[in-house]
Amino acid sequence: MWNQPRSVRVRRCLVACVVTSFLLVTGCHRVEEPLPALPERLISISDKFFDVAALDADTAVVVGYGGKILRTADRGFSWTRIPSGTSEALYRVRFVDAKRGWISGQDGIVLHTEDGGLSWSRQQTNTNAYLFSVHFVDAEFGWAVGDRSLAVHTRDGGRTWTLHKIGSATGEKLTADQALAEQDPILYDVFFLDRERGWVSGEFGRLFQTTDGGQTWHARETSLLGPEIVDVLDIPTFFGVQFTPQNEGIAVGLEGKIARSLDGGTTWKLDTVSSDLALTDPLFAPFLFPDGTGWIVGSSGQVLRRAVPGEPWKATSLGMDVATWLRSVTWWNDQIGWIVGGYGLILYTRDGGRVWMPALG
Repeated sequence: MWNQPRSVRVRRCLVACVVTSFLLVTGCHRVEEPLPALPERLISISDKFFDVAALDADTAVVVGYGGKILRTADRGFSWTRIPSGTSEALYRVRFVDAKRGWISGQDGIVLHTEDGGLSWSRQQTNTNAYLFSVHFVDAEFGWAVGDRSLAVHTRDGGRTWTLHKIGSATGEKLTADQALAEQDPILYDVFFLDRERGWVSGEFGRLFQTTDGGQTWHARETSLLGPEIVDVLDIPTFFGVQFTPQNEGIAVGLEGKIARSLDGGTTWKLDTVSSDLALTDPLFAPFLFPDGTGWIVGSSGQVLRRAVPGEPWKATSLGMDVATWLRSVTWWNDQIGWIVGGYGLILYTRDGGRVWMPALG
């Protein structure tokens, strides 16, 4: 038999060892295919949500920072991100029925949907003002308000918008400090009951009332002056306002202040809160049921509830620690409600607020 050179035999032995080792390894460990990329989380702690609208018992639309629009049709178990066409902040979303709605935001943005929030198109408002609130009473009549005391109004569903400036109509002689406060205060919220009766709340405690569809606006905040508020400059900024068909309304704002009107906004008084509450942090948004009961949300996870008409507001628990601001609360009926806020927080209840569940993202 022919003898191979020693070096060849050594090389072949090494190759055989390597092949044997490879076969042993692959035989013990299956070669894994690359894992698919994880889907992008639609909700994260970096999200800031400013408003939520309920379209029915299962469907809601949420808007927030960075032009984000989210929609759920299964009570928050799953969400779809809807293109907004902008990266600007979106502050308010309102629907008049299950199909037609509007969103307001930075840079004069007003978006409109006619398919229940599945798609949105921008309407031309002819302003670049931040529009912090929008409200429609039907498919045609709506208002939006924002910075520099500017407002826009439509009577054709937003096909055309007319620019307005809402200012003081008290007719009183103002001091120098009061005059400074009068200069273009920010308007944070607008609410209409019908095409005639509407209200606007804003910076420096501004509370405006109209009874003619916005042709004229009357400043009503001076009725708050009294033992607790002795100077007009001490009236806190009001971030949210809402009224019931019975002409009962509340406005909420800085320092935990709650103002209440029982005559359609002509006069206001500070509302009562439970004696064990010491409210100092801002309150951002109210929700009133027709009977005068309601909810209020604010900073530091504050949630207030009035369960019986006329009783003081009381703190209520969400059943969890919430270390962020809550910007909006809304209800589809007396059992199904939503709350949104910072850190990507979306909460849902189906038992009247006894149990709140975080939405999945």
